[in-house]
Amino acid sequence: MTAAARRVLRDCQVALDMLDEEDDGERWRVLWAGAVALLRAVGHVLQKVDTEGTVAKEVVAAAYSRWKEERSENRIFWDFIDQERNNILKEYQSSVADSAEVSLVIANPATGRSSHKSDEMLSILDENMFRPITDGFGEGEDARDVYRDAVAWWDAELRRIEAKISP
Repeated sequence: MTAAARRVLRDCQVALDMLDEEDDGERWRVLWAGAVALLRAVGHVLQKVDTEGTVAKEVVAAAYSRWKEERSENRIFWDFIDQERNNILKEYQSSVADSAEVSLVIANPATGRSSHKSDEMLSILDENMFRPITDGFGEGEDARDVYRDAVAWWDAELRRIEAKISP
């Protein structure tokens, strides 16, 4: 059915848990690269392993066709899963801000004025609190939240495929 793709998807969740815990910027970057590669591997494994010699091949091919035809409904696949993987594996670039590059601006609700916080407050970001996407799909959101959404997207798509393979 989709056992091999499901195994990769479980590893995506493990990678996400590791990203949530890692405080070191360099280690986080390496984990992110691996996590993104795993996220895209779900589809490759689904296509190449889970469809060998089965009717699943047609169902999976139809799913990929649907994702292409309904690109806007499946943006997370094309504009995040596929694009971020390409950025990292082909150019070693990422849409995620390095924690050292993030600045924190706090607005005073009474005055409406904003101010940059002290280095003491900025150290919160060094503790892995917020890793924003700076460009493209999910811009401004924490990368791990977008990754979670991508894991959920894969889970839903695998369920759809499984339902068609064995109703």
